[in-house]
Amino acid sequence: MKKSVILVGLLLMGLQMFGQYKIEGQIKNHGGRILLLVQDAIGQYDTLGNSITADGKFCFTGKVEQPIAAEIRAVNTRLCFPVFLENGNYEIDADVKQPKAYKVVGGGEMQDLRNEFRKKEFMLQHECDSLRKEYEKTYGKDDYFGKLQIKGLLLQYEDLYDKAEDEFLKANDNIVSASLLAWRKDRLMEKKNLSKKYDLLGKKAKATIPGCYVKPYAEKIAALIVGGIAPDLQMKTPDGKSLSIYGVKAKAKIIDFWASWCAPCRAKNKELNKHYRELKDMGLNVVSVSLDNDREKWLKALNEDQVSWLQLVDLEGFKKSKVRADYKVERVPAVYLIDPQGKVLITGPTLEEIYFHLQT
Repeated sequence: MKKSVILVGLLLMGLQMFGQYKIEGQIKNHGGRILLLVQDAIGQYDTLGNSITADGKFCFTGKVEQPIAAEIRAVNTRLCFPVFLENGNYEIDADVKQPKAYKVVGGGEMQDLRNEFRKKEFMLQHECDSLRKEYEKTYGKDDYFGKLQIKGLLLQYEDLYDKAEDEFLKANDNIVSASLLAWRKDRLMEKKNLSKKYDLLGKKAKATIPGCYVKPYAEKIAALIVGGIAPDLQMKTPDGKSLSIYGVKAKAKIIDFWASWCAPCRAKNKELNKHYRELKDMGLNVVSVSLDNDREKWLKALNEDQVSWLQLVDLEGFKKSKVRADYKVERVPAVYLIDPQGKVLITGPTLEEIYFHLQT
């Protein structure tokens, strides 16, 4: 028995001594393909491991010269999570029915660092998910006070996560910090704070592959972030008059980028229409900017949606619109809540956040 234990110990030590990693584990409730992937500086993926399994068990081996940010993905499921490749042994425990509850044990210093932050991340995400579920129960109800209470708590937890993440980014000048931003790039771009987060990275983190991947996106969105000044724009109204955003006076303004071909935009128009009169009485003014390239389709959509707030159009269309480029709009709908001085207060505000701001 002792000899067996010694032999196993020597084998494990040998894997590390000869510069290899070994990742083994099981993804429960999954029979199919499991991939070990790495992403390069322009976002292209390379496959380091490919396992077809009937019971979710897998094993990947290889060697690296330095820590590499990778991910394990269960194909055709929502399960995908990061792992930092270093020469050593890893044990994975995951379940496609609980994609956020994965566990990575072992690895090296970078994986230990990621696991430490994940403890705090998982706790805060669990609280946020619970609050979102409560918030979803209020859909279709007119209980705005209840919605505001839940939304206020949700914003508090999201703020706690942001602060914890900022502290981590500043304290750890390495691939783990850069990878955190690469992993959340789309969400951070949507919230318009990717540039702010990127500026917290140290030189070593920025020089890593995830850091190089994030850089152009951070630079692209840097001009328009929360706390920044919204660019002025002068465009045509439906009756052909020229209107400046800075000329619209209000306690707060919404600038809403949309298009007639965008189904979520059209749904948002109808939802805002239900509350616009009340919001206007509270001091809100709304300016919608269409990125249609067809004037007739734009006017038809306005008539169908029965919108009553200010409307502008850039008939250059989505791809060629200078206004879209100035506002760093990557997709529609894109909505900004702006104060009387033109400062961006919130990007992508919900109705509850708008009510909350106007009331406070």
